[in-house]
Amino acid sequence: MKIGFCAKIDRIGEIAGAGYDYIEMPVTAAADWTDEEFERNLKILQTAGIPAPAFNVLFPGGIALLSPDTKDEVITDYLHRALARVQALGGKTVVFGSGKSRMHPEEVSYDAAFRRLIDVTRLIGDAAAKHDITIVIEPLNRGETNMINSVAEGACLRAAVNHPNVQLLADYYHIALERHDPADLKRLGGIAHCHLATEIGRKAPLEAEPGFSALFSAMKQTGYPGLVSVEGRCDDLSKDGPATVALLKRLWEEA
Repeated sequence: MKIGFCAKIDRIGEIAGAGYDYIEMPVTAAADWTDEEFERNLKILQTAGIPAPAFNVLFPGGIALLSPDTKDEVITDYLHRALARVQALGGKTVVFGSGKSRMHPEEVSYDAAFRRLIDVTRLIGDAAAKHDITIVIEPLNRGETNMINSVAEGACLRAAVNHPNVQLLADYYHIALERHDPADLKRLGGIAHCHLATEIGRKAPLEAEPGFSALFSAMKQTGYPGLVSVEGRCDDLSKDGPATVALLKRLWEEA
């Protein structure tokens, strides 16, 4: 099992020095780089000693995916530009969280919004396939979005989309906030990516929480492929990073 840390590229030296196996960067940041910035950051990544196999924050908040005013062409044009960057940087997995972008608009019924989310997610899957990327749906807590708030809802969306390049993510922080059972992953058929942070404060963990072992056990029992990204605050990576990596690797072995 490999442990990564979610951050922008300016922290890659700290992340590598702390013993993390990879960095998970925001798609939106890479999409916004100028060509000169992209070439410079690609060289930084190539010399950092750790890869970037996963990316998060697929869409900027300004793209309202479920709004009737947002045309498919706006979505696909952005995706092909952004995912081409991700592919060039070595990304294979991209997290579809983007809670603000996928908000259910007040003027649209829930049923219509969900049907539109299915169509949009298929568009995302088609674009990802052209760049050899897997999209993972990230269920978010209700404080961050009003669409797909549980791993079970994410699994329903995955099933409805029925696209080989669209899979599912579990995030311990959101699972804990919503008071869901991590063991439910076994019933839902497993996941393709994982995020983890403490329930209180959304921090990089320095000690075990009861749900960590339950989550890891369910992941192991469903044949999880092995990337876990820490998506939590860590102000001093050189001091606390090695302890987080060691903790999670130990818990994985014990699960």
